[in-house]
Amino acid sequence: MKTSMLGALVGAGVLVAVPAIAVAERVLVDHGRGPTAVHDAAYSDVTTQVHSRAASGGTDVRLMVRGLPANRSFGAHVHVAPCGTDALASGGHYQHGAAVTLAEREVWLDFTTNADGEGVGTTHIPWLIAAGTAGSVVIHANPTNTTTGAAGARLVCTTVPFGQ
Repeated sequence: MKTSMLGALVGAGVLVAVPAIAVAERVLVDHGRGPTAVHDAAYSDVTTQVHSRAASGGTDVRLMVRGLPANRSFGAHVHVAPCGTDALASGGHYQHGAAVTLAEREVWLDFTTNADGEGVGTTHIPWLIAAGTAGSVVIHANPTNTTTGAAGARLVCTTVPFGQ
Protein backbone atom coordinates (compact mmCIF):
# COMPACT_ATOMS: atom_id res chain seq x y z
CA MET A 1 0.00 0.00 0.00
CA LYS A 2 2.84 2.42 0.80
CA THR A 3 4.35 1.94 -2.66
CA SER A 4 1.09 2.57 -4.48
CA MET A 5 0.34 5.61 -2.30
CA LEU A 6 3.79 7.06 -3.03
CA GLY A 7 3.32 6.32 -6.72
CA ALA A 8 -0.03 8.06 -6.66
CA LEU A 9 1.46 11.13 -4.96
CA VAL A 10 4.34 11.31 -7.44
CA GLY A 11 2.01 10.72 -10.37
CA ALA A 12 -0.28 13.49 -9.16
CA GLY A 13 2.64 15.93 -9.03
CA VAL A 14 2.43 16.43 -5.27
CA LEU A 15 5.47 18.19 -3.83
CA VAL A 16 6.60 16.85 -0.48
CA ALA A 17 8.32 19.35 1.82
CA VAL A 18 11.75 18.36 3.13
CA PRO A 19 12.82 19.74 6.50
CA ALA A 20 15.60 22.35 6.21
CA ILE A 21 17.95 20.17 8.26
CA ALA A 22 17.95 17.56 5.48
CA VAL A 23 19.07 19.98 2.76
CA ALA A 24 22.78 19.69 1.99
CA GLU A 25 24.89 22.78 2.43
CA ARG A 26 26.80 24.28 -0.46
CA VAL A 27 29.74 22.18 -1.60
CA LEU A 28 32.38 23.73 -3.83
CA VAL A 29 34.57 21.48 -5.98
CA ASP A 30 37.55 22.79 -7.98
CA HIS A 31 39.55 20.80 -10.51
CA GLY A 32 42.82 21.23 -12.31
CA ARG A 33 44.42 18.97 -14.90
CA GLY A 34 47.87 19.39 -16.22
CA PRO A 35 50.45 20.29 -15.69
CA THR A 36 49.75 23.79 -16.97
CA ALA A 37 53.48 24.56 -16.99
CA VAL A 38 56.62 22.38 -16.92
CA HIS A 39 59.59 24.18 -15.36
CA ASP A 40 62.13 21.37 -15.73
CA ALA A 41 62.24 19.58 -19.11
CA ALA A 42 63.13 16.30 -17.37
CA TYR A 43 59.52 16.25 -16.14
CA SER A 44 57.76 16.87 -19.47
CA ASP A 45 55.98 13.47 -19.33
CA VAL A 46 54.33 14.20 -15.96
CA THR A 47 50.53 14.40 -15.77
CA THR A 48 48.64 15.87 -12.84
CA GLN A 49 45.12 16.10 -11.57
CA VAL A 50 43.99 18.21 -8.61
CA HIS A 51 40.66 18.02 -6.82
CA SER A 52 39.60 20.43 -4.11
CA ARG A 53 36.34 20.02 -2.19
CA ALA A 54 35.18 22.73 0.18
CA ALA A 55 32.33 22.15 2.63
CA SER A 56 31.45 22.54 6.30
CA GLY A 57 34.14 25.18 6.85
CA GLY A 58 36.99 22.94 5.66
CA THR A 59 38.72 21.95 2.45
CA ASP A 60 40.01 18.60 1.18
CA VAL A 61 42.71 18.79 -1.50
CA ARG A 62 44.00 15.80 -3.47
CA LEU A 63 46.87 15.78 -5.98
CA MET A 64 47.34 12.77 -8.28
CA VAL A 65 50.54 12.52 -10.33
CA ARG A 66 51.96 10.15 -12.98
CA GLY A 67 55.24 10.08 -14.84
CA LEU A 68 57.65 10.95 -12.04
CA PRO A 69 60.77 8.98 -11.06
CA ALA A 70 59.92 5.86 -9.05
CA ASN A 71 60.16 5.61 -5.27
CA ARG A 72 61.01 9.24 -4.65
CA SER A 73 59.51 11.89 -2.34
CA PHE A 74 58.40 15.31 -3.57
CA GLY A 75 57.05 18.44 -1.96
CA ALA A 76 53.86 19.99 -3.30
CA HIS A 77 51.99 23.09 -2.19
CA VAL A 78 49.10 25.35 -3.08
CA HIS A 79 50.48 28.65 -4.45
CA VAL A 80 48.84 32.08 -4.64
CA ALA A 81 48.67 32.60 -8.42
CA PRO A 82 48.00 30.61 -11.60
CA CYS A 83 50.93 28.98 -13.40
CA GLY A 84 52.97 30.78 -16.01
CA THR A 85 55.94 30.04 -18.22
CA ASP A 86 58.20 31.62 -15.60
CA ALA A 87 58.53 29.24 -12.63
CA LEU A 88 57.95 32.16 -10.24
CA ALA A 89 54.66 33.22 -11.87
CA SER A 90 52.67 31.08 -9.41
CA GLY A 91 53.94 33.24 -6.55
CA GLY A 92 54.61 32.02 -3.03
CA HIS A 93 52.86 29.44 -0.93
CA TYR A 94 49.25 30.23 -0.11
CA GLN A 95 48.96 31.08 3.60
CA HIS A 96 45.81 31.29 5.67
CA GLY A 97 45.68 33.47 8.75
CA ALA A 98 48.40 33.79 11.33
CA ALA A 99 48.67 30.26 12.70
CA VAL A 100 51.82 29.55 14.65
CA THR A 101 53.40 26.97 12.32
CA LEU A 102 53.69 26.92 8.53
CA ALA A 103 52.00 23.51 8.42
CA GLU A 104 48.92 25.04 10.06
CA ARG A 105 48.60 27.95 7.61
CA GLU A 106 49.83 26.44 4.32
CA VAL A 107 48.47 23.63 2.14
CA TRP A 108 51.07 20.86 1.83
CA LEU A 109 50.52 17.87 -0.46
CA ASP A 110 53.87 16.04 -0.19
CA PHE A 111 53.89 12.50 -1.57
CA THR A 112 56.16 9.58 -2.43
CA THR A 113 55.89 7.87 -5.81
CA ASN A 114 55.44 4.14 -6.17
CA ALA A 115 57.44 1.78 -8.42
CA ASP A 116 55.43 3.06 -11.43
CA GLY A 117 56.22 6.74 -10.75
CA GLU A 118 52.70 7.51 -9.52
CA GLY A 119 51.92 9.45 -6.38
CA VAL A 120 49.03 10.93 -4.44
CA GLY A 121 49.16 13.78 -1.95
CA THR A 122 46.11 14.59 0.16
CA THR A 123 45.29 16.92 3.00
CA HIS A 124 42.36 18.33 4.93
CA ILE A 125 42.55 21.91 6.11
CA PRO A 126 40.07 23.23 8.69
CA TRP A 127 39.30 26.41 6.68
CA LEU A 128 38.11 27.48 3.24
CA ILE A 129 40.28 28.94 0.49
CA ALA A 130 38.66 32.22 -0.56
CA ALA A 131 38.17 32.89 -4.27
CA GLY A 132 41.11 34.73 -5.81
CA THR A 133 43.58 33.94 -3.01
CA ALA A 134 45.10 30.73 -4.45
CA GLY A 135 45.62 29.68 -8.04
CA SER A 136 47.82 26.62 -8.47
CA VAL A 137 49.54 23.52 -7.11
CA VAL A 138 53.31 23.30 -7.61
CA ILE A 139 55.34 20.10 -7.35
CA HIS A 140 58.82 20.72 -5.96
CA ALA A 141 62.04 18.69 -6.27
CA ASN A 142 62.32 17.84 -2.55
CA PRO A 143 60.02 17.05 0.37
CA THR A 144 58.88 20.08 2.36
CA ASN A 145 61.22 21.27 5.11
CA THR A 146 58.79 21.49 8.04
CA THR A 147 60.67 24.40 9.61
CA THR A 148 61.14 26.66 6.57
CA GLY A 149 58.50 25.37 4.13
CA ALA A 150 61.14 25.17 1.39
CA ALA A 151 61.02 22.23 -1.00
CA GLY A 152 63.54 22.96 -3.72
CA ALA A 153 63.10 23.78 -7.38
CA ARG A 154 59.66 24.10 -8.97
CA LEU A 155 59.25 21.17 -11.38
CA VAL A 156 55.67 21.42 -12.68
CA CYS A 157 52.65 23.61 -11.96
CA THR A 158 48.91 22.98 -12.37
CA THR A 159 46.49 25.90 -12.39
CA VAL A 160 43.49 25.33 -10.12
CA PRO A 161 40.73 27.95 -9.66
CA PHE A 162 40.39 27.50 -5.88
CA GLY A 163 37.24 28.95 -4.35
CA GLN A 164 35.58 29.78 -7.68
